[in-house]
Amino acid sequence: MKAIITGMNGTVAPVVADVLAKYDIETVAWDRTKVSTTEESRMRTFLETERPNYFLHIGMGSVSWTEALVRLCQEYKIPFFFTSTVSVFSDDVPAPIEKDAKPDATDEYGAYKIACEQAIQAIDPQAKIVRIGWQIGTEAGSNNMVDFFTNEMKQHGVIQASRNWYPSSSLLEDTAEALVTILLEREAGLYQLNGNNRYSMYDLARALNTLHAKNWTIEPVDEPRRDNRMATDIVLVRPLSERLPL
Repeated sequence: MKAIITGMNGTVAPVVADVLAKYDIETVAWDRTKVSTTEESRMRTFLETERPNYFLHIGMGSVSWTEALVRLCQEYKIPFFFTSTVSVFSDDVPAPIEKDAKPDATDEYGAYKIACEQAIQAIDPQAKIVRIGWQIGTEAGSNNMVDFFTNEMKQHGVIQASRNWYPSSSLLEDTAEALVTILLEREAGLYQLNGNNRYSMYDLARALNTLHAKNWTIEPVDEPRRDNRMATDIVLVRPLSERLPL
């Protein structure tokens, strides 16, 4: 078995590849220095050469690239899997955010992910789309919550963490496990992954400080006031209460 994965230079895709390896699924990275993201003929050649059983679009790129990938995967009968984000919703959407709530983000990233979701759903109703929240890794250096807090500490000498901001979040390795479970075992459709039932950014900062012995200075603040927690109709990711000293 083989899967092509985009985004292997990012945060989530390499961890997903590690999980796929446990299932004896070979992963092939979409190397943009070698495979075009704009010339469909070259994309087609790549798919015909590799002949994957799955296609996981985890990386960033243009909406037109996403559209081309979905069309080609549908043509070659390759199951298409896309990671989206809680950021398709603005702070105006009340939590818990149901998956049938209308995405309304207007910032560049959120609007991009909305456009990708809509393009995929219009072309291939059998695709799987999974919205994920803020990922919690173990080290700084990639786009995850530990990196965010580490940089805040470096820049300001203190981490100001809101007691009134409740993010959708989960541990990176738990997210990867859940993504692969959906890929291999679940039916087509839209999914949301969130392991945070009740914890604020202040709670999470303190827990990560304890877990990783970071010696951060953490100051509780009241702003911003946000609740970005997504509702999950199927529990697929481990709750943070089981994973962090909360």
